[in-house]
Amino acid sequence: MQKGGPAMLETMFFDVTRGGVHSQIDIWVKEGLVYHKARLFGGWPDLNVRPDEPCDFSTEWLMRLSRLNLGAYEARYHSDQPEDVTWTIHFKEVGKDEVRSSGVGTYPPGWDELLLLMDELAPEAGFIDPELIENIYMVYTDHEETEFGPAEYMEEMSLDRRSQKLIYRRAFNDDIYTQTEYKNMNEVSIGLDMWDRFFDGAPSVSLDDSNPIEPPRFEVYVDRHDGSQEHYLWHYNRTCLPDGWARFMGMIGHRLQLGTMFINIISPSLYMHGAKADEVIYATVRIPEVGRSYYYITNDNSLRKGDKVLVPYGPDHVPTSGEISKIDYFLPDQVPVPMDQVDPIFGRDFDVEKEIRK
Repeated sequence: MQKGGPAMLETMFFDVTRGGVHSQIDIWVKEGLVYHKARLFGGWPDLNVRPDEPCDFSTEWLMRLSRLNLGAYEARYHSDQPEDVTWTIHFKEVGKDEVRSSGVGTYPPGWDELLLLMDELAPEAGFIDPELIENIYMVYTDHEETEFGPAEYMEEMSLDRRSQKLIYRRAFNDDIYTQTEYKNMNEVSIGLDMWDRFFDGAPSVSLDDSNPIEPPRFEVYVDRHDGSQEHYLWHYNRTCLPDGWARFMGMIGHRLQLGTMFINIISPSLYMHGAKADEVIYATVRIPEVGRSYYYITNDNSLRKGDKVLVPYGPDHVPTSGEISKIDYFLPDQVPVPMDQVDPIFGRDFDVEKEIRK
C-alpha cells in the first residue's frame, strides 16, 4: 500500500446532530474496500443500517475523502453564535494516531463535501437536510440601447454547493458573451444557506406589467437536496423584490468580493431603485451653474442617479440644467423638507429648446 494513497484510511466515526435529528456512521476499510454502519435517531423511522456488501465505488470515495485532509482538522471548532448543529469526527489512518475533531455551529473546510460523502454511503441516514439548497440560479433580462440599436441584455449568476463555485455570465443578443468563475470553500455555502433566512415566504411572482418603466425581469431557480425546485419571477427593483434583497445581495457581494465584477445584478443602484406605493420621490439635483445641490420632487420612477434633468431655479423658476446625484424615497410624513416647499422636476434635459425653452 502506497503511503499517502486513498486506502490509508483505517477507521472513521462521524456523528451529526441537527434540529433534533441525530445521525451516526462507522466506516472502516478492509483490503481497499469501504464498509459502513449507519444509524439515524429522531427520524422516522429510526434507522440502523449495515450493508452486507462494501461500497462499490470505494476507490473514488477514498480519493475524494483524502483530498479533504481530515488529519489536519483542529480539535475544536466553536462559534460565538452557535446554531443547532453539533458534530464529531474520529479519524484514523494506517500507522498513525487517531485524530479527533468536534464543533458547535461552525464547520471545518470542506464540510459540504464531507456531508456529501457520508450521504453517498448512507443516504437514508439523514446527514444532509432534504431541504438543503444545492444550487441557486438567477437570470436578469432587459433591453438596452447600444450603438448598433436595441439589444437583449442578459446576466446570469449561479451558486453551486457541490462545486463551491459562483459563475457569472453576461451576453448581448447571445453574441457578446463573458463568463467569470469564483471558487471559495464554504463562502458559497454560506450564501446558499442565507436564502431561507431572508426569503422564507417570499412571493413566487411579483410583477407589475401595467407599469411600462419596469421592463427588467428577474428569475430565480432554487434547487434543494430532495430534488424539489422553486421558481421566482420578479421585476428587478425595490417595488417588487422581497424586503431582504439588499441585505442578501450585499452579503453575497461582500463575502465573495464581487463589488466590481457585476454590472447590474450586484448593483444597489438598480435593485434599490423604485418608489413603492404611497412613497414620494425626492431627487438631489446638482446645478453646475451654481455649484450647489437642491431637493426636487418627481413622480417619474424611471429617473436615476446620473440623469440630466431640467429644474426650476431661482425666484423666477428659470429652467436650468442639472444632474441627479441621489434619489430617496419617503412616506409623506417622513420627508426631509415639506412637499409644498420643494419644486418639481420639469423633466429630462434631452431637448431643452423644443420642450421647455421654445
